[in-house]
Amino acid sequence: MHTADEADALRDSIPQADGRRIAVVGAGFIGTELASHYVAAGAEVVLVGRSSMPLVGALGAEISPRLATMQRARTDARLGAAVRAITPTGARARLALSDGSFVEVDAVILAHGAGPATSWAGAPDGIRVDDRLRGPEGGWYAAGSAAYIASGGARLTTDHWDAAVAQGRHAARTILHDFMGGEDPGPYRSTTGFILSAFGTTIAARGMRHPDGSERAASWPIDPPRPDAVLTEFADADGAVTGIAGFNAGPAVVRAASAIA
Repeated sequence: MHTADEADALRDSIPQADGRRIAVVGAGFIGTELASHYVAAGAEVVLVGRSSMPLVGALGAEISPRLATMQRARTDARLGAAVRAITPTGARARLALSDGSFVEVDAVILAHGAGPATSWAGAPDGIRVDDRLRGPEGGWYAAGSAAYIASGGARLTTDHWDAAVAQGRHAARTILHDFMGGEDPGPYRSTTGFILSAFGTTIAARGMRHPDGSERAASWPIDPPRPDAVLTEFADADGAVTGIAGFNAGPAVVRAASAIA
């Protein structure tokens, strides 16, 4: 489940979800929203995710468990389990999971994220770039899901279209600097964001959570206040704010994003 054509094919293949048992493989952005859609349509959803802390790399250790709790409350969530095999059984399918369990379903939807289509560049796992989005060879520049910045042994990448647009603009300014004498744009800093809407809950974030950084409760007020709202900010090794994430705190995320370094 990556493209509009695949979404159309999915709609055609499951025109009536009420009463059906559907496995969604992948408990991230796409998988969670798909699960929410099919639960609302009356299906029983088995949500399979390899991590017991869904989206912790993007949302942090405070919000990820809340997402997991929500997933378990609304689906038959199998978090911390991977799919070992999918076997057709007549009109149904049988999933063998890494925890030793088996699941019988009417349909299986794969929603386990994207991979870079960069084998043509000799980099099947993505093109490594510096902090100005220059590739390893002279004249190479890359942006979006095709690129990753190596930082402290970690890969920094953001698989969202608005991040690809922002990185493309930054790479263009770097090209103008390198070849036309334009102003140096400086290191790329992620300030774009995303919104995940599922099961009546909104999770939003701006910027980036660095693997070698830290997280803490944000000091920005949550307005309008909600008892279940959480606002977290991420900082780099020097303490500079690099990202904001919120659970049912969307307006606060937008306001707090001005603090991102």
